[in-house]
Amino acid sequence: MKVLITGGSGLIGSALTNKLVDEGHEVVHLTRYPNSKNGVKTYVWDYKKNKIDYRCFDGVTHIVHLAGEGIADKPWTMERKRAIVKSRVLTTRLLEKHIREKKLPIKAFISASGIGYYGAITTDHLYCETDEPYTDFVGECCVQWEDAVLKLNDYCRVSILRTGIVLSSKGGAIEKMASPIKKRIGAPLGKGNQYMPWIHLDDMVAMYCWMLNNELSGIFNATSSVHTTNKEFTLELAKALNKKIFLPNVPEFVIKWMFGEMADILLYGSKVSNEKIKSTGYTFTYDNLEEALSSLQLK
Repeated sequence: MKVLITGGSGLIGSALTNKLVDEGHEVVHLTRYPNSKNGVKTYVWDYKKNKIDYRCFDGVTHIVHLAGEGIADKPWTMERKRAIVKSRVLTTRLLEKHIREKKLPIKAFISASGIGYYGAITTDHLYCETDEPYTDFVGECCVQWEDAVLKLNDYCRVSILRTGIVLSSKGGAIEKMASPIKKRIGAPLGKGNQYMPWIHLDDMVAMYCWMLNNELSGIFNATSSVHTTNKEFTLELAKALNKKIFLPNVPEFVIKWMFGEMADILLYGSKVSNEKIKSTGYTFTYDNLEEALSSLQLK
């Protein structure tokens, strides 16, 4: 395979690049800024100007689309929310346009999406891929994103992975959650009963490889089998860090005062099923939170 990855310098993209290169595949990146972070050829694009370096498609057989502004990186101003949506939807449309116009012989288009599709709500419902989206900001963002991706079904095989919280020692959610615990000021957020669907980085990478190597189409949830609440996750993370949780739960109003509308994705969350991906034969390496956190060798 020759795989073009957008967002290839990010957490998942970097790990996936290394895995594919180790397996002998050729990888190139499509990026906003030229870099050699992962030691592969990079090409520049700018969705805001509708520009792309056409050479990026030369010989490419598969595309993995990971590009998009971080959901929780900055406060949700109106400008930031527009950037979050456009960086996903318009990049997808730009890729689709060139695949269509150039009649590129792409075999498969594998795209990220998020479990935010199901909404920032806390219920006992176990969400699967056929459930309706929720009508909050992240849910509507995922709908627009996936709709843009599914238009590529006219040209190649399409798979979408609705990703949970990715566990890694190299950044992401764990780094942000571990920091207050290390300082002995960590505590569950709000009621602490909100679910936190998670997936280990190794499984996330393996799942993209699974999609690339198998003739699988459609939408799949990318989360572990364990339905973990925020309180359970916080206590397990503290245990992995060899720390104690002394403080009471952080009140909801404090989280909302600190993060505004973005607080919803911290205070609410539901259970997500991974039965569909397992039914394809995929086997998780880390399907237990204690083992997953232990493997990260957190300090």
